[in-house]
Amino acid sequence: MTKGTFGEHLKREREMRGVSLDEISAATRIATRFLQAIENEQWDQLPGGIFNRGFVRAMAHYLGLDEESIVAEYALAVGDRPSVPVWTGSPPAVTPDQPWLAWILVTVFFIVLIAGGWFAVRRISAWRASRRGARNAAVSAVPTPAPPAVPPAANAVPPSNDAGANSAAAPTAPSAVADISPAPAIGPISAAPAPFELRIETGKATRVTVETDAHRVFEGTIKAGESHTFTAQDKFQVSARDAGALLLELNGNTLAPIGPPGHAGKVTLTREALKGAMGGNH
Repeated sequence: MTKGTFGEHLKREREMRGVSLDEISAATRIATRFLQAIENEQWDQLPGGIFNRGFVRAMAHYLGLDEESIVAEYALAVGDRPSVPVWTGSPPAVTPDQPWLAWILVTVFFIVLIAGGWFAVRRISAWRASRRGARNAAVSAVPTPAPPAVPPAANAVPPSNDAGANSAAAPTAPSAVADISPAPAIGPISAAPAPFELRIETGKATRVTVETDAHRVFEGTIKAGESHTFTAQDKFQVSARDAGALLLELNGNTLAPIGPPGHAGKVTLTREALKGAMGGNH
């Protein structure tokens, strides 16, 4: 095959189908300059070796030609040359679309954002609970003010030494001294109850149910190393599928396990029980 026959044949087939080099480049991801070099048989501008055969095969497939015949024509055209130059540059980068990578990155970003928000909410809730406990303790420590002292009545008249003057004196005018009545006593300030707080931490994942007073506030699985804090007025009721996995702290005091490991357990915690366990100090 003489020089120019292969390239002209391929170009003629492409033009008969009304297809441009840019269309083939967009479909096959082969640079337009490489496609043009094939049609012009400028082999020194191509990568060489299997890359050239792959480019020729992709063009034939897109144009609907017999791929094996076109590749054979290419081999014959190149075989007429004494040698085929070796491509010394980097092979063309053909990067497939990877839309899934962008979705993974977006998913990871939102997971990190949600986890950070959850952690911040837990920290703020714990801080508010500690502030509320400190405020209640301060109110309970306020002393009861003593009632104001009442001065003695000053309506007593000292006796006079002049007996005659007393007998001859006219009736005295009513006393101008005001009658001071004692102020009503101020009753003791009712102190707000101290905080009643329960912290639950698990050594391994287990299902836990928590009721405060008469309300169920939690029912679900607590993972290993995860902790939850609850507050109540008078009573907690805790049950767990694995009692030995729970670590309970009531108002900062560590409690004994509610049951043996691997078995279900249940416990009721009240203010009165806590006072008795601490010798009446709470």
